[in-house]
Amino acid sequence: MGADNSTTEDMMAVDIHYWYNKFMRDSPSGLITLYELKAILGLQGMNEEANGYIEQVFATFDMNKDGYIDFMEYVAALSLILKGKIDQKLKWYFKLYDADGNGKIDREELFSIFKVSC
Repeated sequence: MGADNSTTEDMMAVDIHYWYNKFMRDSPSGLITLYELKAILGLQGMNEEANGYIEQVFATFDMNKDGYIDFMEYVAALSLILKGKIDQKLKWYFKLYDADGNGKIDREELFSIFKVSC
C-alpha cells in the first residue's frame, strides 16, 4: 500500500481479476449507486439512522464524489479493508464516523454510531 492511500498494486492479479468479475456481475454498468450498494449488501428497508450510516460508508468509498463507486474506488476500498495497515484503517474509520467532515467526532456523531450499532 502507498504511504497515504490504498492502491491496486498491493493486490495480486488473481485477486483483482476475482474482484473485477464480482464487481461487473453486481453492477454491469461499471458503476455502483447507493441504491445498488444497499441491494448488494442486502440492506434495504433500514431505519433512518442505519440508512444514514450506509450513506456515509458509500460517501467514503466514492472518493471523487461523483455519486458512484467505480471499479478503482471499489478496489481501493477493498484493499484498505482487507490489507490495510492499522493506521490507514483508523483514518478511514475516522473519516466514516466524522459525518460532517469537520475533522472531529462530536457528541451527536458518536451517539449516532452507538444508535446504529444497537
